[in-house]
Amino acid sequence: MTTLGDRIKSLRIERGLSIAEASLRLGINKGSLSRYENDIVEPSLHMAGRMAKLYGVSLDFLAGLE
Repeated sequence: MTTLGDRIKSLRIERGLSIAEASLRLGINKGSLSRYENDIVEPSLHMAGRMAKLYGVSLDFLAGLE
């Protein structure tokens, strides 16, 4: 079973973005993105929406509902 962090990280890698570039585009620091990707902290709904938009997926996909 994949986690939210797994999906976020996989999408970033599939889009060819470094953690530095993705965090810059999301307006957060690299540590925050790393914590999301490693399932240490869950992103807010607002941040999840920004991630979905950046990676071109739905919130349902990020949540593992698709």
